[in-house]
Amino acid sequence: MSKGVIIHLENEKRFLEDYQRLFKDLEIDLEYIGCLNISEFKVAVNNHSGKIKSIIFDLVGDKASEEELARNPEFLDFVREGFAKYNLPIFIYSGHLDILQGEFEGFGTVFKLSKDESIQIIFDKIKLFLDSGFIDVFSPGGLLETELHKELHNAFVQQFNNNDQIINIIKLIQSTTGEAEFSSRVIRVFKRIAVRSLLSEMLSPEVDSDGNVKEEFVGITEHYIQRINNQIQIWTGDIFKRNDSDERIFILMPRCNAIRCEEYLVCAFLVGVKPEGMKTDKIEKLLTGDPTVSGYDRYLPASPVYQGGKVALSRFFMKPKTEILESYHREISLSEELTNEILGKFASYFFRTGISPWNIKEGKEEYKAEKNVK
Repeated sequence: MSKGVIIHLENEKRFLEDYQRLFKDLEIDLEYIGCLNISEFKVAVNNHSGKIKSIIFDLVGDKASEEELARNPEFLDFVREGFAKYNLPIFIYSGHLDILQGEFEGFGTVFKLSKDESIQIIFDKIKLFLDSGFIDVFSPGGLLETELHKELHNAFVQQFNNNDQIINIIKLIQSTTGEAEFSSRVIRVFKRIAVRSLLSEMLSPEVDSDGNVKEEFVGITEHYIQRINNQIQIWTGDIFKRNDSDERIFILMPRCNAIRCEEYLVCAFLVGVKPEGMKTDKIEKLLTGDPTVSGYDRYLPASPVYQGGKVALSRFFMKPKTEILESYHREISLSEELTNEILGKFASYFFRTGISPWNIKEGKEEYKAEKNVK
């Protein structure tokens, strides 16, 4: 029994038959369903809802008319709908990718591939998604919808020793909030409690059957995030790139000020910069922020989602909000954990008191004399 289905919309029957034969030879544990028109596609999507693991589209076919090429194809709407509704890989496989100029640029699960390339490239990617478990987690009905919901529920209910605590929290919010905002604030507060409870459990180490703690290391990409709250334009831990150059800045302004200030405390971010002589022991120290490698600064490792670099904490300055919004764009943000560590390191640099410098020659002489006595 297959683990799900792939639906492929291709209006050339001879191509579809070739693709079906190739897919069968690759022994991918999914059922391949070919559709020759939009009507068949709609039926297939409806019949296999909840089992779809990937979708492949041809935009208009190789025999498209000039009129068809000039306008957006009807089933582009299905690509957008598919992306919005399903957490699954979507492949646009067409000889007319030029009509998609600028489309789906920010869609991480939509892949565009020219028919000049073999469709096996797509099949290999689908196999990788399947073998790695990615599809099992993020596809409709996957672990993200089922197991995560259970874990979130369990983490939430265990935060309270008795139901009086929940009632008291609600009443406390009610006593300090107007009627119009009361319900929405209760919802946001309890949503944060639930998510933070689950996050705490997921970040804690695992324990084996003998009760021994197993140290778990987070993936190299996990501390890089794309903020989904675009209403907050600038936030602590953001990395911005200047539109007309390679200059980048890191937002150091504490969160309590970041939501209301007109000027931001920032420092330079040097993309791609790493210490000299990157031997294995030095890489380990770089990843842990060891001051023998990074000093007062903080290196960020390269990853599949961001190239990393150096947060130059000693090069801090103020930058007007208007200038950031007009001349820069946000590239990436750091996790709360990593941002907090960087802020702590900046504080240790900023608040060092310093002393009047020692006389180095005198100090050396004293050490020499002490050594001779011994």
